[in-house]
Amino acid sequence: MIETKREQETLSRLVGSKYQILCRIGGGGMAQVYLARHRRSGGLFAIKVLAEHLCQDARIVGRFEQEARLAASLASHPNIVPIFDVGEGDGLHYLIMQFVTGEDLASFLRRERRLTPFAAANVIAQATEALSCAESKHIVHRDLKLANILLDESGRVKLLDFGISKITDVADGLTRPGETLGTPFYMSPEQIRGENCDIRSDLYSLGVVFFELLSGRRPFEGESATAVQIAHLTTPPPSLLTLDTELPAACDAVVQKLLAKRPEDRYQNTSALLRVLLAHGADTGPGTLRPHVDPGIVAALQLPPEPAVVLPDTNNHANAGIPLPDIHTQTTQREAPHAETVRSAAVPAPRTRPKAALFAAVTAAILVSTVAIAAILLMHRKPVPALAPQEMPAVLSDVHGRMLLVPAGAFLFGGGPTGGEQSRTLANFYVDETEVSNSEYHRFCQATGHAEVPTANRDQAPDEPVANVSFEDAMAYAAWAGKRLPSEQEWEKAARGPKGLPYPWGMAPWTEGVPSHLEPVLSEPSRRSPYGAYNMAGNVWEWTASRFEYGPVEAARMKQLLGNGSFSPTWYTMKGGSFSPGGNSDFAAYQRRGLPANARSPWIGFRCVRDAK
Repeated sequence: MIETKREQETLSRLVGSKYQILCRIGGGGMAQVYLARHRRSGGLFAIKVLAEHLCQDARIVGRFEQEARLAASLASHPNIVPIFDVGEGDGLHYLIMQFVTGEDLASFLRRERRLTPFAAANVIAQATEALSCAESKHIVHRDLKLANILLDESGRVKLLDFGISKITDVADGLTRPGETLGTPFYMSPEQIRGENCDIRSDLYSLGVVFFELLSGRRPFEGESATAVQIAHLTTPPPSLLTLDTELPAACDAVVQKLLAKRPEDRYQNTSALLRVLLAHGADTGPGTLRPHVDPGIVAALQLPPEPAVVLPDTNNHANAGIPLPDIHTQTTQREAPHAETVRSAAVPAPRTRPKAALFAAVTAAILVSTVAIAAILLMHRKPVPALAPQEMPAVLSDVHGRMLLVPAGAFLFGGGPTGGEQSRTLANFYVDETEVSNSEYHRFCQATGHAEVPTANRDQAPDEPVANVSFEDAMAYAAWAGKRLPSEQEWEKAARGPKGLPYPWGMAPWTEGVPSHLEPVLSEPSRRSPYGAYNMAGNVWEWTASRFEYGPVEAARMKQLLGNGSFSPTWYTMKGGSFSPGGNSDFAAYQRRGLPANARSPWIGFRCVRDAK
């Protein structure tokens, strides 16, 4: 403990001008993790410090710094804990990550013993989404296990600790021939043999996690690490049905395929696994599981802020933007198949107990191909009661602005000029009263070192909406502010009200006196939504967290616009139209466009939402 106290004092000297160190929240032989508050923004972060006795080993330091680089490249994904900065000094090496209030799945399962098929499938589907992002960048996690999967307070699953992963197509020299990394209980046969690993190795580890969530035990147990490794190499995995005859046979089939000894006998990529999960009703969004948050963390969050000693920020960069492509506008006949609600990101949850927090969300019946199996799974689903609207304030105010309550209940979603709306139901949530402004986004960039957007009139128009932001930019801001991007359904309800108005202000379109340039975020008060939100039609198009299913025509137009095909294969839905010339034709709230996640335009911005607790 004396060593930890000395380390914390050294860390305070290194980062104290920018962060207030609140307390130690966990760690082990490799590193310690501290909870910190940003002095200017008030945002919460976790700072991971490499153990002092390991800092003399250049290879270990290399792995530690590699974690920062790899995780930073994945930071925009809602199911991956983002890393914002890396530093060293006075013999310490540290990473700065967003803090996640939650619990890891190892801790969660010790308490709950096992999950329902719905909940287990949801965890696996969310984790697969995260691995899909890593796979697209040729990154293999190599240490996937319950302790590295976090569950946040919204029910979202997040992966962390890409520290021993490696770029599969680059020999970085960190893993020597014959050397194995990872945890024996979760290691694939090829990883145990010290062979090259790809995404199929992570899918094997995910199969172990799935087995454990459903049964409460791992497929291979042993008195020694060697015995466990030999079992992974030679022993067929037990059937889940021999442990619990009431489990769906389809779940066992998926687990058996994931745990195949030969990589070529498993699912060959994350897309193949996701197709199976989604085809049988699994959901990649947040589930109904909720973590236990360590009381010590809760107490630390109540500590008053210390006086700030502010140093000037020097991390200002510019990103090039692209004009908004003339991709056809769709009406929302239904929500995009992969629509998901992206919760605010954060960092390793408290580890003072068996790693406080994370067991992920409930996914619907995985691998259910018959009505009988589906019925069995449905019996396990437990609805989460929503708080009554009168128990919550109509307006929330903090340093990031005002948020308006959108009460729980049914509303009309989608449709078009000829009707076709669908009745949907959502829980209570809060929506930003305005789009995020230039000044607020600049404050975020100063606080985190995130690259500024190329908005030339930021100083002249601080109250206009920030534009030229990519989906990844919007996600990073939302994580910093403790919010998230809305799903398409949430955006439409906030814009249209419970009766599904075609426009936020009512039934009639806006054809006269429509602005042709951006206006301050509090402009046009007469055209607010039924809940009081400004400019949900006009000003900037707004990113949502819902996937946009594009086809060859959209892809061809984007390639023609850019002159190349170097755009993200993952597209997201935008809503609300803009004040760009002629933009009023897109003001109907049921209309939608899509763009690649890394695209930017001077007519695209965003606003955020937050769960009502």
